[in-house]
Amino acid sequence: MNYTFLKYYISFILFFFFLNSFSFQQIEKAKLGSENKAILLFETLKSNDTIINAIKKEYLLAFDKKDTLAQIELLNKLGVLYCNRINYEGSYNSYWQALLLAEKKQALVQIAESYNGLGILYSLYERRSEALTYYLKALKINKSLVQKNSLKPTALVKNYLPLATHYFYDNNSLISEKYVDSCEQIIPLKHPQFNYVKAQRGYTSLLKKQFDEAEKQLLPIENHFKHENPGHLVVFYAMLGDVYRGKKMYRNAIDYYKRSNQKGYEYKTHLNFLPDTFEKLSQVYHSLNQESEALKNQIAAHEINQYLYSSRSPNNEYLLEIKDQFMQEKERLRKLAASQKLEQLSHQESLWKLRFTIFLISAFFLIGLGVWTYRHLSSKYRNEKKLLLQKKAMEQQQSSEILEVKNKELTESTLRLIAKDELLSDIKTSLNLISTKPSSSEVKRLIKQININSKENWKEFESRFTMVNEGFYERMRKRFPELSPYDLKVSALVKLGFSGKEMAKVMGISPESANTARYRLRKRLDLTKEDNLVQFVRSI
Repeated sequence: MNYTFLKYYISFILFFFFLNSFSFQQIEKAKLGSENKAILLFETLKSNDTIINAIKKEYLLAFDKKDTLAQIELLNKLGVLYCNRINYEGSYNSYWQALLLAEKKQALVQIAESYNGLGILYSLYERRSEALTYYLKALKINKSLVQKNSLKPTALVKNYLPLATHYFYDNNSLISEKYVDSCEQIIPLKHPQFNYVKAQRGYTSLLKKQFDEAEKQLLPIENHFKHENPGHLVVFYAMLGDVYRGKKMYRNAIDYYKRSNQKGYEYKTHLNFLPDTFEKLSQVYHSLNQESEALKNQIAAHEINQYLYSSRSPNNEYLLEIKDQFMQEKERLRKLAASQKLEQLSHQESLWKLRFTIFLISAFFLIGLGVWTYRHLSSKYRNEKKLLLQKKAMEQQQSSEILEVKNKELTESTLRLIAKDELLSDIKTSLNLISTKPSSSEVKRLIKQININSKENWKEFESRFTMVNEGFYERMRKRFPELSPYDLKVSALVKLGFSGKEMAKVMGISPESANTARYRLRKRLDLTKEDNLVQFVRSI
């Protein structure tokens, strides 16, 4: 009895072991079947990508030329490519580097592009609120540029479409459709983005489970993407797969999901769609009761998802390295702190306090020294300026006094000449009476000599006047070119303050003629009755 039981028990164990072994082999075959063609592609892209390498070379050339704007645009382009190639570290670094350069240059259009790219990255890691924040920042910048006429309204389509997609993945068809409506209001039929807006309208219908409407909207624009942007077919075919899956047309759904993956491998873009399409393929095969295919696609989806987003993924190795370094450093410091004595820590704290005190004292000393130096230099400058002003004032006063003395001397000299001329005039008159006699030739000669002497006296006056009042005649002629030499003589006597009577005696004319000469001078100087002739002439 016991032997029989043992025999059955051993048979059961062997059967169970065989069954498990068979299942394990089937799973491994399924894994090998998926072969992770995608993962092999990801690794290849990391090591050798001709498009990215070409853009890197362009970036280095722009860097050498110090063309900052070109650098920013190339970094944003790298961010897009890295994201499509699922190199999220490279994408993140490129966008942030572009953003830092763009903020320094105040390149608002490029800042908005970087914000949109960062929004997509945060969205991929399911950080929805951060993604939305960046999308809205980009939209705000571009709206302000449109208001200032620095950007065309159609440029806002690049902001509205990511927001429509964001709310699409939040299953919020109302807001997603609102952004699609905004696109349609501003975009013309021939705009390059028009078919993307139409596609987004189809995706919104899909979200609302209006599968027939979505099919009707999407199929007519398939050829456009085939010819203009075949890389976008990764997204387009994945959405059509969802449409046919919703309509329970499972064979069509499988066909479009596979097309989506194929385009991803072919054009090396939108590779983040791969885990979703494999997952959906698995679900469709399950609906068809093809469990082997369902399992194979489920494993592929899981492995790609782990590669892309798991903390254990080689794709995110750099995050682990940073965390490991942080933990190692933290552990080292903990051990170091445990091995040190409390007195050493106290000594170190005292040393820091001492250093801080010395620093404060030095800082206060330098500030005090700076204030004292500033005040000393300011005071010195003010004193020197005051002395210069006083010296200049004294020099001006001395010049005025000297001028006044010289003018007085000139006036006195002139008055003496006047007195002499008066005496000579009297002599001349007497001699004229005598000269009427026939024997008066000697007397006539004397009269002629007296006339010559009078002219020489006026020349002597002008010479002294010019020495004392240097440049007076030149200034008068420059301002009043119509003045005659006679007018200049009159103006010189006016400057010295001669009365009409005194002017008459100096010039050998009657007082009435002297007054007439003054009046004519006023007219030529364009003076009114209220103007003082003497003050005006002295001011020149």
